[in-house]
Amino acid sequence: MNDQISSNQLVITDRPIAAWSIAVVMFCISFVVLFIKQLSIASVIILAASILLIILNPETTITADSTLRTLTKTTHWIFGKRTTEFSFNEIAGFDVQTSRSQSSTRSQSTSYRLILIKTTGERVPLQFATSSSYGVKAQQAQDLTRFLNLPGWEDKPTNLFQTAMQTQVAMTKNPAMAQEGTTSGVSWNIEVHSIGDKPVTHWISGDFTCPGDFLLVSQKPANSPSMVGGGGLLGSLVSMAYKQILGLYGFLPSDAPGYDSAVPVPSGDTLFDRNFATMTSSLSFGKSLLNPWTITPFDHWAEKYPLKTVNANDQVGQLAVLYSPRGVQVAILGLLPPNEFDEIIALGVELVKAQGGGKPAG
Repeated sequence: MNDQISSNQLVITDRPIAAWSIAVVMFCISFVVLFIKQLSIASVIILAASILLIILNPETTITADSTLRTLTKTTHWIFGKRTTEFSFNEIAGFDVQTSRSQSSTRSQSTSYRLILIKTTGERVPLQFATSSSYGVKAQQAQDLTRFLNLPGWEDKPTNLFQTAMQTQVAMTKNPAMAQEGTTSGVSWNIEVHSIGDKPVTHWISGDFTCPGDFLLVSQKPANSPSMVGGGGLLGSLVSMAYKQILGLYGFLPSDAPGYDSAVPVPSGDTLFDRNFATMTSSLSFGKSLLNPWTITPFDHWAEKYPLKTVNANDQVGQLAVLYSPRGVQVAILGLLPPNEFDEIIALGVELVKAQGGGKPAG
């Protein structure tokens, strides 16, 4: 795979090097057998298999051209090439196709290839060869989606864990529990999904947004080490892992722009720092949000619903709040307070209004 990008072209070349290498080895073996035993059935079979392997694994070049507004798929066979062209107007998106096969030893292998989704719903394979690397194909799908400026490119998953999380959230949403409303001039929506046997309640308001920035506030057991934002190699690894699990709460990748260079925010409030971990895209931005009117409701929540290291059956779940380009998001992973949605709505509204969001209550 060799990606090239310019201002008006994105080129993705898929070369099945592994299959070609095996074919070359088989080709050499066939000649060795032929040299030792002269013409034999074994040498003919091996030679035929090597040629077939090359035929079945051609090189594919995908070229997206923003000037011509076309995507061209060119397949290079040993006997020539074949070109298929698609207009940008007939492309709805890109995805990764998964295929599984079982060998004679009953071991199962999984492979992936890039596909194009047309506006008609038809799914067109863009590559003949498959790969065992999901991440490579997922990144190609995201790159093409972004290059064509299709909706939602920022949130296309680039690894299996993100894909699993987004699929889990979508499949377990409970429409019957969804709510929307306006409280004290703040408009909001609530959705509920589940991760395993744990419910996740996700509240969001677009009445205060943070274009290009984010601040994550994640509850932790009192006085425990921060799960996010640590320094050094270990801190970086933990932050990378935490990035993958943000999807548990219903947060999207585009909700945390600049996450890879995010830093923790010291609040100066002892109770807050004891019970919450923070990460932000910009230290000055994070500090500007953590004003006394913001910190106070967090402190009240931690005093009322502390997160314990040992989960009890009646323990209120972990609180996570994300100030994001989409808005202020409040999520609880686990059980809700006894009065169910009321407290999460009240908390969300208070956090929005602490930043000057919402409309004056009529």
